[in-house]
Amino acid sequence: MENAPGRKKRPPMQAAELHARAALFRALGQPARLFILRLIWDAPLSGERLSELSGLAPATVSHHLSALREVGLIQTHQDGHHRLHVARHGQLDAALKDLITGRAPVPDPTDPYRDKVLRAFMPHGQLTGIPAQRRKRDVILTELAGLFVPGQTYPEREVNTILSQYHPDFFTLRRELVDGGWLSRESGVYQRSGR
Repeated sequence: MENAPGRKKRPPMQAAELHARAALFRALGQPARLFILRLIWDAPLSGERLSELSGLAPATVSHHLSALREVGLIQTHQDGHHRLHVARHGQLDAALKDLITGRAPVPDPTDPYRDKVLRAFMPHGQLTGIPAQRRKRDVILTELAGLFVPGQTYPEREVNTILSQYHPDFFTLRRELVDGGWLSRESGVYQRSGR
């Protein structure tokens, strides 16, 4: 299909991106999962509480949470004796926008190393671990720095919220972003630096 005259041609979604988007919508294809996602949209909840609110058996809730976690829509962290599940708003927003506009993050074809690192450490958009090797870590930190708009200021709490959507150890990520020059910090306020 040709673009209308005067419209910019968008890069096509690559097969891997299409498969990732299809997996996301398969995960959302069950009403119970949509209901669970709605329940945790504004506040983290435990599996037990989700079972009570949804009327589903704990094992069923656990199954649905696993499907949502696998595609990066939720993350789970330990809070005392409870595992809390929280929605990753940015992940869903980005996926919907990319799908609707036909745009997906297009890898830089001139940097296969970057692509390899991102596939290894961020296969579904969520960081699976913080690389120990400096070169790999710099690739990840550059990617995360792109979440912050140059010139806009962010209170520390907002930086923590943004980074925690990608990895539970937001403290280390925040420190690395500042120490590496991707973010500047002054009086608890952060801003994207020139790096």
